[in-house]
Amino acid sequence: MTDSGTGLSPQIRILPGGDQRLLAEIGVVDPNSLDSYRKAGGYAGLRRAVEKLGPEGTIDEIAAAGLRGRGGGGYPTADKWREARSASGDSKVVVANLIGADPTALGDRALAEGNPHLLLEGLLVAAFATGASDAIIAVRRDWTVAIERLRAAIIEAEAAHLAGYLVLGTDFSCVVRVWEGAVALVAGEETALLAALAGDRGMPVIRPPYPTERGLGGAPTTVQNGETLAHAAWIASHGAKKFRAIGSKEAPGTKLVTVYGRVAEPGLLEIALGTPLADIVKLAGGGTGTTKAVFVGGPGGGALGADQLDTHYDFDALHAAGAGIGLGQFLVADTDTCMVDSARFFLDYSAREACGKAVPCRIGTKRLVETLDRILAASPRPNDLLLLRELSRKMSDTALCHLEARAPGPMLTTLDRFPDEYRAHAERGECLAGACSGTAVAPLLTPLAGL
Repeated sequence: MTDSGTGLSPQIRILPGGDQRLLAEIGVVDPNSLDSYRKAGGYAGLRRAVEKLGPEGTIDEIAAAGLRGRGGGGYPTADKWREARSASGDSKVVVANLIGADPTALGDRALAEGNPHLLLEGLLVAAFATGASDAIIAVRRDWTVAIERLRAAIIEAEAAHLAGYLVLGTDFSCVVRVWEGAVALVAGEETALLAALAGDRGMPVIRPPYPTERGLGGAPTTVQNGETLAHAAWIASHGAKKFRAIGSKEAPGTKLVTVYGRVAEPGLLEIALGTPLADIVKLAGGGTGTTKAVFVGGPGGGALGADQLDTHYDFDALHAAGAGIGLGQFLVADTDTCMVDSARFFLDYSAREACGKAVPCRIGTKRLVETLDRILAASPRPNDLLLLRELSRKMSDTALCHLEARAPGPMLTTLDRFPDEYRAHAERGECLAGACSGTAVAPLLTPLAGL
C-alpha cells in the first residue's frame, strides 16, 4: 500500500521547506516510469559522465563538489572511488547499501520508493567511475515497494541501453541486480554487508585491507549508501559548482533528515548541511513541549542539550559535540523525557543488534544496559556511574567496527549533560522528568541479530 499522492509507503511523510534537491521530484516524477524520469532530466548525469567526463573526470567532478558519504562516516566519496579505480583486479563491484538502516531513518527508503531511477543512475555513475562491471543494490527485504520499483527500474534501464551491456552505445557495461537481506543494524558496516552478500553470516572483519582494495569475492568493491549515490547522480547532471551553492564549506550539499519525537510534524526533511539544529526543529513544526535535548545520529550518535541547538548540522560540528550525523536520525526530547531511560533505549537496541563477533560489543553492551537497569531501579552498585564510563572507553578502544565504538554515545552524552538525572535515579529512585514509573525494567533479551 502506498500514498496515492507521493507513491510512498504511508509511514513516510515528506515535510515542506528545507532545501529540496533529492526530494523535489518525489510526487512529481512517476516512480514506475523511465519516461517520466527522463523528461525531468534523468540520466543526463550518466550521459555526461560516459560521453564527456570519462572515469577520471567523473571522479574529479565528485571531488570538486566535495561530496562526503551520507552513511554516517562522512568519508570523501571521490577518495573512495579513486581508491577502487586504482586497485588491481580483473573485475570490480559497486554496492548500494540500502539495508544497514536504523528503522527510524527514512531517507534511503523514500528515494528507493519515490525515485528509484535516481538511485540507479547514481549507482551506474559510480560503476563507470570506478571501473565496475557488476552492481548490487542491497535492500531490506521488508521494503517490498522499494524492491519492486528498483527491479522494474533496472529492467527499463536495460531496455533503453542505460544499464546492462554497452551502456549508451559505449564499451561500458554494468550488470545490476537487487539483493534482499534481513534487517540488521550491523549491515551498516560495509564489511559485514559484503560478508552477507557472499553468503556468510553478516559480521565485520578487521581492516585493512579495505573493500576498495579487496572486497566481494576478492574484487575491489565500492560500498555507498543510497543517498550518497543519489547526490552523485545530481552532481554528474548539474555540476560541482551548483552542488556547492548550498551547505557548508567542509560539507557542501544537503542531507536527508528524519525528525521524530516531541515535534508537531514528524517526517522527512532535506536541509542544507550547516543548518543550526534549532532550525531543524522549527522546520518540523517546533517542539510540542519545551525542548530539552535532541538525539542526533541514532544508536551511534549522541545527545545535545537545549543550550547547544545553535550547533551546525554537519559532520565536523556534530563530531566535536560528541554526536554524529548517522543516517539522518533526529529525535527531539522535551522536559517530560527521561534522559536515563532514553539512553537505555538506544543501548538496548545496540545490544539486541550486536552480531556477536566481538566480545567487548557482545558482552559490553549487555553490561551497560544491566548497569542502567540498576540505576533506573534505584539499586546501583557503588561504582556504577564510573563503570558506565570505564566500560564504554574499553569498548571504544577495542572496537572491531564503528557500530561498536559508537554504541555508548547516547549514554555518555546524556551522562555528561544531564548528570543530575542519573544521580536522582541512582540515589533516590526519582525521575526528574516524571516519566519513569519506578517499577523494575524488563530484563534484557539478547537474540543475536544476523543477516
